[in-house]
Amino acid sequence: MNGFRASLTPLLFSAAVLNVALPAAQAAPPTPPRATASVELSLTNLDVVVTDAKGNPVHGLVAADFEVLHDGRPVEVTNFSEFRLEGGTALEAASPTATEPSAAPAKPPRRRVVLFFDRLYLPEPGIRKNLFDSVRSLVAETLDDGDDVMIVTWERSIRTVLPFTDDPGALRRALGRIEERCARPGREETDYINLDQEQAWFESLKEDPRFEGIPGDSELTAELTARQSYFEMQAKTAALQGLAATLGGADGRKVLVLVSHRYSRYPGLEFLIRSATDIEQILASKRKLQDARKLLDAVSNAANANGVTLYGLFPDAFEGLDVVSAGRSGGPPQGIVKDTLLQNEIEALDIVASATGGVVLAGGGNVGRLVERVSRDLQSWYSLGYPTRPGTGRAASVSVRVKGRDLTVRTRRAIVEKSVEEQMSDRVLAHLFQPDERSRIPISASLVGSRPEKGKNVLRVEVQIPIGSLALLPTAKGVGGAFSVFVAAVAPEGDFSTVNRLNQPFEIPETELEKAKAGHYTYELDVVTKSPEARIAIGIWDEKTNEAGFALVTPSRT
Repeated sequence: MNGFRASLTPLLFSAAVLNVALPAAQAAPPTPPRATASVELSLTNLDVVVTDAKGNPVHGLVAADFEVLHDGRPVEVTNFSEFRLEGGTALEAASPTATEPSAAPAKPPRRRVVLFFDRLYLPEPGIRKNLFDSVRSLVAETLDDGDDVMIVTWERSIRTVLPFTDDPGALRRALGRIEERCARPGREETDYINLDQEQAWFESLKEDPRFEGIPGDSELTAELTARQSYFEMQAKTAALQGLAATLGGADGRKVLVLVSHRYSRYPGLEFLIRSATDIEQILASKRKLQDARKLLDAVSNAANANGVTLYGLFPDAFEGLDVVSAGRSGGPPQGIVKDTLLQNEIEALDIVASATGGVVLAGGGNVGRLVERVSRDLQSWYSLGYPTRPGTGRAASVSVRVKGRDLTVRTRRAIVEKSVEEQMSDRVLAHLFQPDERSRIPISASLVGSRPEKGKNVLRVEVQIPIGSLALLPTAKGVGGAFSVFVAAVAPEGDFSTVNRLNQPFEIPETELEKAKAGHYTYELDVVTKSPEARIAIGIWDEKTNEAGFALVTPSRT
């Protein structure tokens, strides 16, 4: 994300840098512990929503009812659950046969929802109120204790308005602030006005005999503005990928609701067709330059890789808003322009939603319908699991259907079999917002210094890693091992960094082994950020056992 880079400066490790009181060494150290390894298959889980022709959830299916194709090949469902939640409680599922995987979950999974609000401009009070009343209803009536919601806004960069929380009051207040902001025009509306004024100025010159024969219009400005829209789409893509990775590091049912103002197949199209007499000609000539399909696929891939379902809502739908100067200079009728721009937005949202198992709706009148759909999907779904080989790093297509019945099945269309290193990066991002529940290595971290440097801040962090929690393999001189340090940061306003990683091998002489196992390594690193109040997440990954530990540093509280 914009505004961050991380710089890691490790200390050289040996028994001499241990920073604890050590017990007296035994006369004859025991044989160093040995590590064993085995090849395992990872479990791929699919969250699957099944509905009938009327859109109602279908209950009571068992594993044998489903056909799952992984890269076109059928796979056996080895883990199966049906979830029907009511107030956060799992209702009794259909009884499986003796040969079926268990369908009754021992515990309902935690549900995590990210609400991503674009820089909306909704001048009509009724549409604005309907949107936020519906979202408040989703939060209040669907989610329960143990579930979490994060609220994120977009203002040329990402802003975390509210980290993951289950506090209803905090959620209501945050939504209220965003609702108030949506009544004020954003940057796009200012761009429309500026282009109108520029075009009006050029047309006034044409009527002035002193400038007869001097051509001029606002086409160049419109094209530059459209390119800026494409660049912003690139930044928004990176933000959504980061949010998907953040969710990927957490367990449970994961949903991202994208409430869009401009998330377009052809970013900036609204500026390019302002005075066009032939919209198809504009689309053809600008298609290659402005086409955001690769960006949309990147978001879909990130969501699928992290098990995130995307839902798209375009509440504006250009209702009552004069987005372009239709009719100026012989331009197309306003209705044709609006239909073209609406399709431009819906197509983009549908690409990412349909690929991840979600749905898309547009228009203020459809807000309630989308929220109802999200609510139903969060209360009724199936979990299908099957074994795959981990860490191939490639995308594999996925297809799920119910045998012999005409039912709608929604799930992600692809998975990415992520390596352990990639999973660690996601877990570090997630730890910025919530503690990692699978942490096994009890590390600690603290801020030990900070200094300004070229307009930025260098925060020095000290990490302590218990040696007894690391795998120690025999070497010629004693024992050794290796761990990796992962670090990411997030500023108070929400911008977060990429994840940086450094590998650190170590060796302990046999004569120091017992003392070392009772101590810890001290590891120092520099994190360079724009804000001195950035939160910093540290992850330590034991490369021999694949166990990990996490710590969070909050400089403003130290």
